[in-house]
Amino acid sequence: MENIADSDLMDALSKISDIADRNSTIRFLKDVASRYALNTIAYFGVGVGGQNETDPYLAVTYPPEWVAHYKNRQYVDVDPVVRLGFRRMLPLDWDEFGNTTGRLKNFFGEAGDFGIGRRGLTVPVHGRCGDRALFSVTSDLSARDWASAKLLYMRDFQVLATHIHDRVLGIEGHASEPASLSPRELECLQWIAEGKTAWECAVILGLSHHTVRCYLESARHKLHATSNTHAVSIAHRAGLLFDPL
Repeated sequence: MENIADSDLMDALSKISDIADRNSTIRFLKDVASRYALNTIAYFGVGVGGQNETDPYLAVTYPPEWVAHYKNRQYVDVDPVVRLGFRRMLPLDWDEFGNTTGRLKNFFGEAGDFGIGRRGLTVPVHGRCGDRALFSVTSDLSARDWASAKLLYMRDFQVLATHIHDRVLGIEGHASEPASLSPRELECLQWIAEGKTAWECAVILGLSHHTVRCYLESARHKLHATSNTHAVSIAHRAGLLFDPL
């Protein structure tokens, strides 16, 4: 995974605003799958529709044949990703399912036959209004390579999953109001956006390192961000930051 840099994440985030409907969501997911050398990506949102809250929003890069087979076999009843994912707060590594038997073994075996990766990671997203989503990626990496790549996936896809979910909410009629940040919180995020560390922000603003970290933590909390990079991206999208000269 050495060819994937932080710029790839930022570039992917910058393209989320281009998502306007389900087809463009799928095109975006295909681009991300190619960028990260993944077999497949799937977004499954619940409670995001403006008209029918029970109608799920599904955007996947799976082969159409697998989608049809999944529905015909009613695999949603045994799919552990769906059954367990919505109850999780942290990413779910499919290796946690262990050795499968019976119908579940058939499920994973047939998924592999259709090109779904043998290994997978699912990131759950819990919205503020009862909306939820699962963002799943799959790969055929070896166990050793997967252990290394998974760390990158957990970092990047927790950020991407949240942004994609927010975008889906917006295009489905659930636009959210931007968070209100204090001037100091905005100043700290602005310097982070320009590549400064928290320590450098403290020097520039004449504050203690601890104080800057508190402002950044508060900004992340208000923006529902998982990291400073995530917070900067959300703030940019909301028009809260200005572009550096």
